[in-house]
Amino acid sequence: FSFAIGYALGLKKINSKKKVFTILGDGELQEGEIWEGAMFSSHHNLNNLCAIIDYNKLQSDEKVKNIINVEPLKQKWLSFGWKVLSIDGHNYHQIKKVIDNFFKKHQKKPTLIIANTIKGKGVSFMENNPAFHGAAPSDDQLAQALKELEVKA
Repeated sequence: FSFAIGYALGLKKINSKKKVFTILGDGELQEGEIWEGAMFSSHHNLNNLCAIIDYNKLQSDEKVKNIINVEPLKQKWLSFGWKVLSIDGHNYHQIKKVIDNFFKKHQKKPTLIIANTIKGKGVSFMENNPAFHGAAPSDDQLAQALKELEVKA
């Protein structure tokens, strides 16, 4: 996030029309660096910056809300002066639409896209299961996952 903010600021300083995208995990939002960056981006009117939060509400081995609750998420980012949009992060049409609009329309402030997702979507034993955060499935689980996702091995 910090790198994206610095890059967006640098592009503004040289009057570049380029846009900067960054992806954040919802567990990552518990870090102070994120909120400092959110304030900085708005203060410096980084309207060329778009952050996308993968909002699946899980981190490492627990629900985000049980570690440090980040709600009310939308209101927090709005209070920091960001434009906030919420989408289904599994819907390619919604993703394309918000990104296309970010490129086409002149933004007045930094943009945040809350992409509501389900960790492990489409695989019965992985969906919303923090045990699969960074863990590889067994050979049998892999075969089952590929079958459920209708992927031919």
